[in-house]
Amino acid sequence: MPEKKLAPIRRKVHVDLPEDVHQRLRVKAALLDMSMQAFVANVVSKAVADVVLPKIKDKGGR
Repeated sequence: MPEKKLAPIRRKVHVDLPEDVHQRLRVKAALLDMSMQAFVANVVSKAVADVVLPKIKDKGGR
């Protein structure tokens, strides 16, 4: 029987932005034909790509 792959765990982050930054974000995402959420997730992913996470022992969860 093939091993079932689990979807990656997703976490939510709430960010307060000044009105002008929010408007620019909305426009930038629209120009790239992306949702604001996808755009921000992409920017953050690139910004933290060089961070190495410590190995954590699995406690029976995922």
